[in-house]
Amino acid sequence: MELIIYDLEWNIGYKPYVFRYHGAELTLRGEIIQIGAVRVDGNARVLDTFFLQLRPRIFRRLQHHIAKVTGLSQGDLDAGLPLREGLERFRQWAGPDAVFGEWGMDDMPVLKQNLYLCGLDESWPQRWVDLQRLFLQSFPRKEGEGLALESVVERLGIPLEADRAFHNALDDALYTARVCARLPLAEGLAAYPDQRAQLTEALGAGLAAPVRDVHFWPGRLDHDDYKNDPELTAAACPECGAPLALDADGVWLKRGNTGYYTLAACTADSAHGQWFLRFKLARPDGLHWNFARGLEPVTDREALARWHKQKKAQLARLRKLREKQPEE
Repeated sequence: MELIIYDLEWNIGYKPYVFRYHGAELTLRGEIIQIGAVRVDGNARVLDTFFLQLRPRIFRRLQHHIAKVTGLSQGDLDAGLPLREGLERFRQWAGPDAVFGEWGMDDMPVLKQNLYLCGLDESWPQRWVDLQRLFLQSFPRKEGEGLALESVVERLGIPLEADRAFHNALDDALYTARVCARLPLAEGLAAYPDQRAQLTEALGAGLAAPVRDVHFWPGRLDHDDYKNDPELTAAACPECGAPLALDADGVWLKRGNTGYYTLAACTADSAHGQWFLRFKLARPDGLHWNFARGLEPVTDREALARWHKQKKAQLARLRKLREKQPEE
């Protein structure tokens, strides 16, 4: 078993850059200026390393915050390898079937977006893992403890090297590998949940009752499919299979950053109770939305009262917004 532990540094613009991906409008998260990676075995022993400094095509001017964090200069960017050529070299080095690991999940969306904008195959890589997740399984987070790579390296007592600085792509990849050497890496990778399992887990997190009738839709382009696409919104009563009627006013409430829910009821038998139709969304590749949907039985009167109170407040806000709009 081999794993590519990688890290990216990227430049951002002083103004957003918007592009279209198969009809969907997306904002570029950043343009890669450094790629650092190490190939490791199941014990996190380093087998090979990779490093490139790249020249961006869109955000050509080095943003001042990026310069401060990375220590790079405008001259470093201008002297870098063209972005497309660098990405091609990285793929050749890593291999078509490589499994990738990163500290957190910020880099993969940037990599995928950059591949697409360079005219390369954004479906690569097909599998990647969050090494923070594996770390937390062995070292549960205590109050006040951060998860930044630098703080974890310090917490584990991993020696720092004078010639290796954080926020350099290769150095960060090497420090991440040293963190992974303290983990049961091979076992963690073998048991790592796929994207469906991760989103289903997030869907039910913190709820009073387990969700039922879970469905999963990957690779979609429109964030609002959860409320607009009948394929996703058409749900059946878990008790009898009859269609569920969703909130008559079309209200969806938000739960967390990417969770949405509405109230539903069985159309055949009121005795089957009410349900919260819940969605959890994720866009792990920066291009496509994944949706998990499930039904939570409404067994708590307080939860139902809270729903109606929040619905009333949302309808009032929408009414005020409409009243502020100038008459045509």
